[in-house]
Amino acid sequence: MSPHQQRLSVTLALVLLILSACNLPRNSTPTESGSGLIYTAAAETVNAQMTLANRPPGTQFAAATFTPPGYIPSPTSPPSTAIPAGTTLAPSATPVPCDRARFVKDVNFPDNTPVKPGESFVKTWRLENAGSCTWTTAYNMVFTGGDQMGAPAALPLTGNVSPGGTIDLSVTLKAPADGGTYRSEFKLRNASSVIFGLSDGDKPFWVQIKVPVITGLLFDFLVKANAATWTSGIGNDPGTALAYDGALDDANGAAKVVDQVKLETGLTSGKILLTVPKHDDNGFVSGLFPAYKVQKSDHLRARLGFMIPSGDSCGSASVKFQVYYKEGEGDLKLLDQWTKKCNGSLLPIDLDLSALSGREVRFAFTVSADGSFADDWAIWNSPRIEH
Repeated sequence: MSPHQQRLSVTLALVLLILSACNLPRNSTPTESGSGLIYTAAAETVNAQMTLANRPPGTQFAAATFTPPGYIPSPTSPPSTAIPAGTTLAPSATPVPCDRARFVKDVNFPDNTPVKPGESFVKTWRLENAGSCTWTTAYNMVFTGGDQMGAPAALPLTGNVSPGGTIDLSVTLKAPADGGTYRSEFKLRNASSVIFGLSDGDKPFWVQIKVPVITGLLFDFLVKANAATWTSGIGNDPGTALAYDGALDDANGAAKVVDQVKLETGLTSGKILLTVPKHDDNGFVSGLFPAYKVQKSDHLRARLGFMIPSGDSCGSASVKFQVYYKEGEGDLKLLDQWTKKCNGSLLPIDLDLSALSGREVRFAFTVSADGSFADDWAIWNSPRIEH
């Protein structure tokens, strides 16, 4: 007998037992006896067994999963690639430019180093190749602005510099003759003639020096008077040569340094430059001095007047004082002029020479008689250039 048939036989026997029990005499009271409770439990058990017997095979475990034959599962959706809102992404790497330089240090002559006027010096910088391309000897250091100070337009690199490597770049310069602050700027130029500077800003690297300003007495016309070229004449004539330090009574005029003479102020002089025009109406005397390189803010100063050769008065003295300059073989150019009469006082003059800064010029002093030459003992007291 199969297990299923065995379960059915047991079930039928229990049913017959229950039915036969129903025909047995009962108490009139509703309370069930202990045997009645047993029969009730037995009946519940039979019902449970019948429920299990009628259930299809394989369904007794609720957790079991049944897959029908030929079942095809639905395709699984791929994971979403969408980026959730508010997500911060890491920045992508920025490519390094081919040509870029980084300043490392000034090897010498840091900014504002004092350098003497006209002195030559060698400036050296250390730069790093901060790009991705090798610098070769086809690269150049080039002058790009500021004060050139004798720098060449371009200088080739002395060797190859790989990315991350450094090189010392040097250039020979010459400090200007004039005092002041000077700056010379440079960049690099690659083999394709593209110019580039430091970092992203394409900035230049530079040298900045300070040339000390020479102060005090720079040019003493009294000291240089014997080296000047002297002439005398009349009116607009070119004039003829006049010997320096000649006799005061020479009819051609005179030019010499004198000392301890009486001035129109009534005082006794120190050393002064005496210039007497040619002894004729509208006569003149002129001296062209050695060359001088003018600095910015130079001033030509003097006091103008007359000497009294005898007595107590300079009489009818009246002249025109003039200061000229010339460059090279060029013509004389008038800087300024003053008409002076005998009045008992000296006339101070102060010429700002800044317009001639950096130029090498020769100054000329000229005294012209205003009509008659009588009493025209004209003097230049303390004529000098100073800063």
